[in-house]
Amino acid sequence: MEKSQVRVGIIHAYPNIYLIKSLQKVGCNLVLFVPKRPTFDCSDLEAVVEVPLHQPSVVVETVADYHQQKPLDALLPVYEGATAITAQAAEVLGLGGVKFSGAQASRNKYLAYQKWSEQGIPVPITIPIREPHRGWQEIETDIGYPAMIKLADSMNSQGVIKVTSRQEYTAGVESLLEMLERPVDLNLQIDRNRLAYGNSPIKIIAQEYCPGTEVAVDCLVTKDKYQILGIFEKAPATGPYFAEKMSISPTSLSKKQVAQVSQIAVDAVLALTNGQTSAAHVEIRFTANGPKVLEAGLRPGGAYTVAAVEYLSGINPYVELLNVLLGKDLCVVSPYEKAILYGGIVIPKSGILSSVRGLDIFDSISELLDVQILNQPGEQVYCLPESAQPHFAYYLIGGASREEVLDKHRLIQKSIHLEISQLVPAN
Repeated sequence: MEKSQVRVGIIHAYPNIYLIKSLQKVGCNLVLFVPKRPTFDCSDLEAVVEVPLHQPSVVVETVADYHQQKPLDALLPVYEGATAITAQAAEVLGLGGVKFSGAQASRNKYLAYQKWSEQGIPVPITIPIREPHRGWQEIETDIGYPAMIKLADSMNSQGVIKVTSRQEYTAGVESLLEMLERPVDLNLQIDRNRLAYGNSPIKIIAQEYCPGTEVAVDCLVTKDKYQILGIFEKAPATGPYFAEKMSISPTSLSKKQVAQVSQIAVDAVLALTNGQTSAAHVEIRFTANGPKVLEAGLRPGGAYTVAAVEYLSGINPYVELLNVLLGKDLCVVSPYEKAILYGGIVIPKSGILSSVRGLDIFDSISELLDVQILNQPGEQVYCLPESAQPHFAYYLIGGASREEVLDKHRLIQKSIHLEISQLVPAN
């Protein structure tokens, strides 16, 4: 995008500095619509407007009022929990992007499954759990074990549990129901995505378990064209919880498999958007019967995914999405000549973080592009499914080859040790 004073609105629960700097570099005036003012300095933003994200109609009305006074050029869908609200507001304002109905379908895994199944897009068997306390009956009749139970409108690991028996289902579904019963603003630090859960008519779904390689495809899709921005392979995970340890590009897929998942991802997006311009982060698992779509968020991948694409290609997906929403042509991504990996140190159990050993490993890692330490000794930490952020640290590492970044990742994982003591309840 040419540097110009474009006014961009972003509806988000926890915006980060990378997002803001990416857009400011190309001359955007930013307006944040957030539930709570960020802790970082916001003095160089046009405005920070506090809104209750759990009340979509209030958010849309607030954005419309702002637009009437200072017209926005675009609303950028970035935060998964606000993709539907962003689409609704953009539709009301007459701005570009996905229609509200498409964004709603992406947020509701059962609606998405129905749309994909109708159009022949490969998906796991998926059933709605209308009576959660008896949902094991449908699983045993229609799917069998192992099975996945999921919050229908959760797009992260907190709302996903693998169950292998009726007893595990009962315990798992109780955990999901307890999550839905918590107030939306009980603790935005550890439960920051609770704002987005529980809004779909179907609260919980069950899905066949798909063993095999999992990849995330990030793309931009319009009615007539599409561009694959990146494909990232996740670390193998077998459950019962699926905290993400790693995503890497290039993947281990063959050229034929890359072409296959690319087309499936684009088809999945078009089935939701009807050709309206959208970014998407599509998660696909290979099975014995071929790749199947698990979910598709209609926004760029998380911040490290965006940073990874930018490192590999020089293209920033936030800026590229904005360009396309403003009517510019899609970019062309050149073949990658580098490798990148973003990883996380997973918290193994909830409790008090007593001590951490091995952090000095980061001093020896070449092309360490970023590292974020999220907890300090003495703090309470949470594992899945208690927290939407079950990580002690995140890191982003680049290199010349897949093997090089994998070696760095393995060294980090082997070197860092967390000592966690049991949390003693207060009297």
